[in-house]
Amino acid sequence: LDFTPTVLSDGLIALDIEPEVSSIDRSASYNIGNISIPGFVVRRAHTSIDLKSGQSFMMAGLLQSENDMVQQRVPGLGKLPVLGPLFSSRAYQRRETDLVIIVTPYLVKPMDPSKKPLTPADGTLPASNVDYFLGNVEEVKTADAAHNGGTATNAAPATKVGHFLDLPKE
Repeated sequence: LDFTPTVLSDGLIALDIEPEVSSIDRSASYNIGNISIPGFVVRRAHTSIDLKSGQSFMMAGLLQSENDMVQQRVPGLGKLPVLGPLFSSRAYQRRETDLVIIVTPYLVKPMDPSKKPLTPADGTLPASNVDYFLGNVEEVKTADAAHNGGTATNAAPATKVGHFLDLPKE
């Protein structure tokens, strides 16, 4: 996935998005002596879009469809002219995959160099030994929650994010 953001006027962000998916294709393989080198099938797309900070863009459509047939037979009996199908089986398998990409750009403002930016791990305490050994590791208490009577603080950004709709005024 390759994308290039460019900041435009009015807080718009121009995104140039180029996803690429590769998969092995044994039908396009090269044989050098006893060595078989498989080929690749590459799927690419390209798009450009202008978004405001916090808006999301979803892209899909790099579809891949594969059909396989596997035949199994009992050795010796599966090749008999009339009775062979009774000792063999065929399995058909169909696989479809689709790549979905969601991009949300954020316009970041510079910080005061004397301030340290917050990380998601700030204000957390390690689980106690009892919680660790009993399997309750998922709930890690924040340092503020231990002092505020059990209420956790929110470290999410304080800015508004999401879609902006310019509706006509009546």
